[in-house]
Amino acid sequence: MKAVPKVNTDGLYLEDKLVDDAFSGVVPFYAPSSLILSDTDQQQDIYVRTTDKSSAIDEENTETSPAGYTVGILVPPGLYHPLFDIQGWLTYEAEYNETLIEAQKKYEKISKESQASFQKLHVEWQNKLENERGDEPIYSAPAFATPERRDPTTFWSEGLSEEAIKELTQKAEQQPSETDQLKQRIADLEVTLTQLMLGNTGK
Repeated sequence: MKAVPKVNTDGLYLEDKLVDDAFSGVVPFYAPSSLILSDTDQQQDIYVRTTDKSSAIDEENTETSPAGYTVGILVPPGLYHPLFDIQGWLTYEAEYNETLIEAQKKYEKISKESQASFQKLHVEWQNKLENERGDEPIYSAPAFATPERRDPTTFWSEGLSEEAIKELTQKAEQQPSETDQLKQRIADLEVTLTQLMLGNTGK
């Protein structure tokens, strides 16, 4: 299992979610169907669904309108409130799939031409006299070159404005560090101890 980020429909980080190690890509998730309290069962506090027609409408709206996305892409360090470019990702994936299909078509064409060329060469080799043949031709299949993908982490960006980040960093700087807090506690203890010793001496 691994933890991956969940984002809202705008791409803003919400929380982490545990998924299988094989999970990848960007997958939408949907809000649970709305439930209401039935008039006939109010005293028993039993929640039931609305009419079949209303449920069908709710389910249709739910399916067409995701509540957010589970993103199987690592969030780069240094972001205060990560923002994932959902639309950019969807557009890129569609364009990449088209590029991949084109590359596969070209590969299939080259592969067929290569096989035809080899078969022709092999037939010519077989038709030669045995003492003139030489080494039997060996077929070498062309390699498929997968189109290079963009680094998926580049779809993450900072979701906070520069002003909001500045305010956060200023608050962090104003708060004393753990070392300073420890020093202050020691100083307070020394003062308390001194007061106790003076009190005992006065007695």
